[in-house]
Amino acid sequence: MNTRLSANLSVLGTSLMLILSFSFGFHSYTEAKKTIVTDLNQALQQTILQNSHLWMSQDSIRTYVNLSKLFGNPVSIESYNKDFSEALSYTPDKKKTGIVIHVLNKDPQTENAPAKANKKLNEYYIASDTIIWASSIANSPNATTDHIGISFQGYANCSTLAVIGLSDKSLPGLFLGLAFLSAILPLLLKRYRKELIMPQSIYPEKTISFGNLNLSCETASFYKENEEKLKLTPQQYALMEMFFLSPTHILNRSDICESLWPGKINADETLNTLIRRLRPLVEENSNLKITTDRGRAYALEIKKSDHL
Repeated sequence: MNTRLSANLSVLGTSLMLILSFSFGFHSYTEAKKTIVTDLNQALQQTILQNSHLWMSQDSIRTYVNLSKLFGNPVSIESYNKDFSEALSYTPDKKKTGIVIHVLNKDPQTENAPAKANKKLNEYYIASDTIIWASSIANSPNATTDHIGISFQGYANCSTLAVIGLSDKSLPGLFLGLAFLSAILPLLLKRYRKELIMPQSIYPEKTISFGNLNLSCETASFYKENEEKLKLTPQQYALMEMFFLSPTHILNRSDICESLWPGKINADETLNTLIRRLRPLVEENSNLKITTDRGRAYALEIKKSDHL
């Protein structure tokens, strides 16, 4: 396969795997966040039922009225609540949870009191739904408390990393791993193919012989039968070395091009020229010849007359 095409496919595959990893990761993060909100809602409802006799008593409501007159509308009370914390089952770090009570006095007499916006939670807080409890629902006989509206909201201080830690990371992790493999696999295959085509000699000082031509790995030279050095250009030597190091003495055209001219889009004509100039040198100085195998490969063979 063409080197550039292989690289493009690798980039495409890696990008696709990264997109899938991010998509599934975002989905898992959103689901984990929804689960925390559901947990907060259930805990808040349970806590309100347990403490309604305290938070919605006549004394408490009168206190809310006085606070709204003194500090303005609305009054927000934020506090850690043990009952709320113990009611949570999924939310991490229960010590960083709490309840916010918003008190709004709709009495016309407090219209001139300074107005304030509802307390905003920290950006890392995950909040439950708001539960509104009006004092009129409690059938209060005291007219001064009928205008009080109370809302409850639970929260948990969960950073993005904490939510990610609770999310399902199996699919995001799988596609992230595939993206990593897609990125490095072409490099590993290229290295493997190069080693397969041109294996390194275990004994570099040895001489490899084929026919009556010898390759000295120590001097990186070819010698004829009379021990005279065969003069070759660097590319001619590289190709002959590939022939000698190949167990079958057969080389695919694509393997030769990738090894001698890596990154070149079309090296066919360059290879044809190299073979055309190398053939007579080999045939005139040895009993070897270079043959073509169906136009897809070249073979270094011993001339038939020398087999007899």
